[in-house]
Amino acid sequence: MKRPLKILVAGYLIGFPLGGMAWMLMHYLAGLSRMGHEVVFLEDSSDWSYPFNPMQGTYVTDSTYGRQCLARLFAHFDLTPKWAYYSAFENQIYGLSWSELDAFCSSADLLLNISGLLPLRETYLKCRVKALIDTDPVFFQVKGANKASVLDYYKAHDHFFTYGCNLPLGQTPVPLLGLDWKPLVPPVITSQWEPLDAPGNMYTTIGSWDSKDRDIELAGERYCWRKSTEYEKILDLPRRVRPGVSFELAYSGMEEDGAKYEHFGWFIRHGYTISLDFLDYRDYIRHSRGEFTVAKEQNTRLKSGWFSDRAACYLASGRPVITQDTGFGTYLPTGEGLFSFNSLDDILCAIEALESDQARHRAAARRIAVEHFEAETVLTGLLQEMDLA
Repeated sequence: MKRPLKILVAGYLIGFPLGGMAWMLMHYLAGLSRMGHEVVFLEDSSDWSYPFNPMQGTYVTDSTYGRQCLARLFAHFDLTPKWAYYSAFENQIYGLSWSELDAFCSSADLLLNISGLLPLRETYLKCRVKALIDTDPVFFQVKGANKASVLDYYKAHDHFFTYGCNLPLGQTPVPLLGLDWKPLVPPVITSQWEPLDAPGNMYTTIGSWDSKDRDIELAGERYCWRKSTEYEKILDLPRRVRPGVSFELAYSGMEEDGAKYEHFGWFIRHGYTISLDFLDYRDYIRHSRGEFTVAKEQNTRLKSGWFSDRAACYLASGRPVITQDTGFGTYLPTGEGLFSFNSLDDILCAIEALESDQARHRAAARRIAVEHFEAETVLTGLLQEMDLA
């Protein structure tokens, strides 16, 4: 490391204080902090991001719940509570004052804008280097191609990273917008996900069942964002596997479809019951037998190379992953601990392989996480790409 850096990490947590979002963000914050850098977290509601309160199941103006969640996260990771949250709805900045935040930005080496949700206020743009991290590939690029103001927003940054690790190759119709995208995998602090000895009972996954208004059109074809359409193709999977193998879907938004899936043998839980507490979320993953999940059509048909930060946490927990093929096999080892599928037959073969030697595949899963997703390795590479390490 050249020297400790001052890094402003902008993300989205107080506005959506659930387990998956919490871990995705904290792997950046705690990872960079443990590397010796001075890190400040920034969140800005802009004029649209009303805080979600999962206890009420609705969006509100009061950010108290999310700020309390953030405080618990900082305490768990033993981080100095350096953060700022500006709420347009409460007309208030919490954590650092505006003057303290402005002083930090004026001397900061780097702004990491995770998911591109931060409004680019004059204060934030004072950071010397600005990097944009695209966590939703394909949708992100098409959005920039369809709206000039969005592309201008992207271009206000100096460096561009995408979880669509195959997109920079330029072999898909996904528009690269004239930006020099660099591949990036989600970082994971693997010491937070120590494997348990027990194999676990069910193959599980956690997330949202459907997302509205996120389908896209590209080169005259429509690409779906919703996971529900992918599960429809394998609805009878639980009836096709050997006895004793079971699957649980912990999705929010399954109210209309839950009964149908239970009829076909799936176990159903509401995603919020898993995600309200970030440690419960971790325990759920660590006690699973492995992850079985699908991916969004935008990534599967276009083979973007996207890989889920949640799946990386399963791997770090020594839990094998079976997930729909997005082309990640171009940079990750598959066939031991990690399996991709394009058909029901692929899934059945993967299940048979895992059930035949659980111990070997659990060890392989952990090894993949340590070798490919370890936060210090990933984040060092990120900084090196910007000549900051």
